[in-house]
Order: sequence, then C-alpha cells, then structure tokens
Amino acid sequence: MGTGAITQYIDVAQLAFYLFLLFFVGLVIYLTLEGKREGFPLETERFGKVRREDGILGMPKTKKYVTEFGKTYYAPLETPPDTERLSAEPIHPWNGAPIAPIGNPLLAGVGPGSYANRADHVDYDLEGHARIRPLRKLNDFAIAKQDINPIGLSVIGADGHKAGVVKDVWVDHMEMLIRYLEIDVKGAAVLLPVNFSRIGKQDVQVASILADQFAAVPKTKNPEEITLLEEDKIMAYFGAGTLYATPERQEPIL
Repeated sequence: MGTGAITQYIDVAQLAFYLFLLFFVGLVIYLTLEGKREGFPLETERFGKVRREDGILGMPKTKKYVTEFGKTYYAPLETPPDTERLSAEPIHPWNGAPIAPIGNPLLAGVGPGSYANRADHVDYDLEGHARIRPLRKLNDFAIAKQDINPIGLSVIGADGHKAGVVKDVWVDHMEMLIRYLEIDVKGAAVLLPVNFSRIGKQDVQVASILADQFAAVPKTKNPEEITLLEEDKIMAYFGAGTLYATPERQEPIL
C-alpha cells in the first residue's frame, strides 16, 4: 500500500474528500432551511387556487428569538397566517392576467398602492422609543428659521381644493428629517408623507390625491406614534393616488 493508504481501496485524501462532501451537503441543507424562517411558506396561484410552497425539504422547526428591548419573536410562525385576499380581481380569466382593484382603489393595496405587511410596532431608536415623533413631543427640536414652517398652511389637493390645515410635523429625530405633516381634516388628524407634498410660502400642494380623498387616509392607532405597518399603508395610499385618484390617470398618455 502507498503512503497515506488506510486500506488497498481507500486513503486519507479520499476520506477527506468524502467528509468534505458530507459537510457541504449538510451545509446546503442547513442554509436552505434557515433561509425559510421569514417569508415562507410561499403562496402561488395555480389554476385559480392558492397553493402553499415550502420546497422538497419542508419547513424548519420554529425557533424563539429574543430581540432588542426584551421582546420575543418566533420564526417561522407556529401558526401560519391565513392566505391574504387582495381587494382586486383579474381582468381576464387566465393566470397572469393584470388585476383591477375592487372598491376604493386607494385602499386596495395593489399596483402603486401595494405595501408590505411589516411589523405593527414603531421604528425604535437606540433607547427603545419611537424614532418618529410629533414636533410637540420634541422639546429640543424646531423648524430652522431659514426654512418655511408648514404649520398653519393650507393643504391643497390635486383638484385645487383645500383638504385641511397643517397642525404639526412629525420628525425622525435620529435623521433630523421631517417625515410627515399632520393635517387637520374636518377635525380628524391625517398624516401626509412629506415626500408627497410641495411646501410653498402660501400653502402645501399635493399632486397625488384629491382634496376629498384625504378623509380616507389610513389612521394611526396612537395619535402620537406611527408603526412600521401604518407607515407602509399611508405611503401606499398616496402612491395609489398617482394612478387611481382620477379615472383619467389610468388612461394611456399618448
């Protein structure tokens, strides 16, 4: 037998190769299962029915994670959420056909109004508090003197009509940025993402939705906090308005 041979049919190099092969296959299986802890099982539509997909290896066992600030999180979920039903329907009977919203298109959650089901808690700062807060709750913050203070300005919708009046601004105190304008719409507080507004000296212009559509903007559970899920829903509402606010916006440009 040659140097390194264990028997006439196997040597150390061959054994090392087999061990590496087993390790590599085990690593692939482990990473595949661990990669399914969020976003699985997948749901695909086939022939008009919703089918759950979890692959050949199935799903990993539920694991408990202790997150920042003492909260716990389980992944994958012990009880998968119910299949989500969109407020939309296909415009043709075959799979892959475009879908059209049902009911209020600004709340349907499709097209430019799509959003992700993010966690329904605030975006935390380094101390476990909400990082986005109204200016009235931030005593050390103020609008720079050289900038236009939007508080007190009228908000004008895409139809040129008045929707309400800005009564406060919501600030991301970690980024030093205004994220939302709080608008008084017939006595109700509505949040307007600042990137959907154009702040002028006389008023605040909003091109995405009409004045009367401000009343249906999704509200927050807490009048002085906004969760990640609520942020997505509010942004989606104004995003949907870029296409669905008026029937004309859905027509071809040319």
